[in-house]
Parts: sequence; C-alpha cells; structure tokens
Amino acid sequence: MNRQRLDSVMRIRQIQERSARGALAVRRRALRIAEAAEEQTWISLDARAVGGTGSTSTLAAEHAVTTAGMLAAATQRESTHAAAGAVEHAVAGWTIAARRVEGLERLAERHREIEQEEAVRRSANEIDDLVLVRFTGDHV
Repeated sequence: MNRQRLDSVMRIRQIQERSARGALAVRRRALRIAEAAEEQTWISLDARAVGGTGSTSTLAAEHAVTTAGMLAAATQRESTHAAAGAVEHAVAGWTIAARRVEGLERLAERHREIEQEEAVRRSANEIDDLVLVRFTGDHV
C-alpha cells in the first residue's frame, strides 16, 4: 500500500472511529437519562408509600396511583435495559473502529521504519560510491 493511499485510509478510519466514539457518548447519555428517570419514579413511589390512613376512596386512589407508578417504573426499566443494550452495541462498534485505526497506525509505523532504513541504505551506498571513486581515480 503506497503512502498516499495509506494516509487516505487512515483519515477515513480515524473519522469512523471518532463517529463511533460520538455514538457511544450519545448512547451512554441516553442510558444515564433512562437510569435517572427510573430512579426518580422509584423515589416518587417510595415517597407516596408513606402514609396509608384515610377513607376507602382515598385508599383506592392511592392504590391506583401506586399501580400506575409501578407500571411506569416497569416501562422505564425496559427502557433502561434497551439503553444498556445500545451502549454495549456502541462499545462493540467503537472497539472495532479503534482496532482498525490502531492496526493502520502500526502499519504506517512499519512503513516509516522501512523508509528510514531505505534512506540510510541509499546514503551508505552514495558514500561507498564516493569513496570508491576517490580511491580508484575514476573521476567522472
């Protein structure tokens, strides 16, 4: 792979990795929001659970509110699980993208090392040629 193509592929892979990192951040934020909403619902239900004296109609209303709150908490729990699954999927996508970038970086480093070795070899050959010309007397 030539240097220009490697640089192009590297830029594309880095953009893909940054995109995957951004998607992961969005998924983690959605998970935090879902967890906070679920926690707030449970706190609200716990606060309403204190008490319990009153008329039959008041108790029936409290029961209806508690039942609705439990359904809301269950729905929010499902949302939290879905958000956690999305985070896991985003982590997997980011990991793949990061590994691709890392592999290309190692390949680019190997190419740089090979180019440096080749430059040293060319320089040594030029010095050898100059020394040979000087000692043999073949001046061109």
